[in-house]
Amino acid sequence: MPRCGGKTKTGARCLRMLPAGRYCIHHADQESGDDSFLMALGAIAGQMVAPGLGGIAGGALAAKVAKALFESGPAKPKVFVSFDFDNDQGLKHLLVGQAKNPGAPFEIVDGSLKEAAPEPEWKARARAAIKRCDLVVVLVGQHTHRALGVLAEVEMAREEGKPIVQLIARRDTPYRRLPNAGRVIAWTWPNLQKLFS
Repeated sequence: MPRCGGKTKTGARCLRMLPAGRYCIHHADQESGDDSFLMALGAIAGQMVAPGLGGIAGGALAAKVAKALFESGPAKPKVFVSFDFDNDQGLKHLLVGQAKNPGAPFEIVDGSLKEAAPEPEWKARARAAIKRCDLVVVLVGQHTHRALGVLAEVEMAREEGKPIVQLIARRDTPYRRLPNAGRVIAWTWPNLQKLFS
């Protein structure tokens, strides 16, 4: 997560973490100074390319482009979630909910089908989603080790060279880790943050 780009009264950099943008609410006034600087640079470049109106247009355009680049921040890692469709859909929805948190260090690539589909179509869709992801997360529940869809997705992830991590969803329920499906970690917010840091 990016830190505020503002300076404190002593001249030190602000240490507040930001879900989006470049400045915290305490240093938002410093952003307008950056916009002025960017507009000035754009005006100089615009004046060189197209004298007169080009300086004004170049300044405004440069400020908007630079602001958009700074505020977009780095892309979050994309995660494919593999889970036991018959028993653990609720767990998958919880993880999707966590990914929507502004401070979440990852985003979900949803590869599960919403309706029944012929097996070849399902496998092709799952493989395409796995290819787009940076990491495959297996939500480990009581019956996950026997879920044929999960076993197939783990095999696809290994074939595609994607890293795999197993999240223990319910520590109070017996579970069996999947063979050759990466390390096993407890599903906690600090563990998720460490995983993607």
